[in-house]
Amino acid sequence: MKRRHALLLAALITGLIASNLAILELQTQENKAQITIARVIDGDTIETSEGEKIRLLNINTPEKNKPGYDQATNFLKQFENRSVQIEDLGADKYQRTLARIYTPEYLNLKIIQEGLAVKFLVDESETKLFASAEAEAIQQQKGIWKHAPEFNCIQSDIDEKAEVITLKNTCRPIALEGWILKDESRKTYNFHNTTITSIIIVHSGKGTNDQENKYWNLNTNVWNNNRDTLYLFDSAGRIVHTHPYGY
Repeated sequence: MKRRHALLLAALITGLIASNLAILELQTQENKAQITIARVIDGDTIETSEGEKIRLLNINTPEKNKPGYDQATNFLKQFENRSVQIEDLGADKYQRTLARIYTPEYLNLKIIQEGLAVKFLVDESETKLFASAEAEAIQQQKGIWKHAPEFNCIQSDIDEKAEVITLKNTCRPIALEGWILKDESRKTYNFHNTTITSIIIVHSGKGTNDQENKYWNLNTNVWNNNRDTLYLFDSAGRIVHTHPYGY
């Protein structure tokens, strides 16, 4: 019965992705420009033959020396010295062009579908498309989304305005040494000397750790009020739990 439900869910997600992608392609067909990818900088950034740096919209691939970095970068490298189409959507804070890239396949989405990136600052028109693609990649354990033995053991509540995360353990006590909690960007909390028996509460702000409460000790907020995702990885980089909201 569980397998039947899983197959049905996968079919529904695939159908949603296909229908949303068809609408998006019709809307953007007339706004594309031709460029040549001269160099891949990392899994989500390229440089054109004219020296323009382009950051792929809606995605965030692993940083250098992190699990999945080489896999994502090498995937993008297959398009070096190839002519592709881009849809320019302005510049980011580093003055890189934010763009959708078409090979003609929608490359930004393909990277998510292959499990090589997390969705990130997704354009309002594509939230369901990218959330569905990521959910399917996680379910199928693609790319970076290999399941930890404790997958499905953790549940969570997110109070994004109070900057408080409550993790609830539904299995045996779990030692969290080396586990990482992160958002869609690059903010990470590393667990040390922590075992979760029932609940652990993670605060973004400052405080003193005790058995149940853990403090990130940050001066800035972590969780976006409109939309974000919590990811929990074990010490081997395997996914334990995800919790998207606002999608």
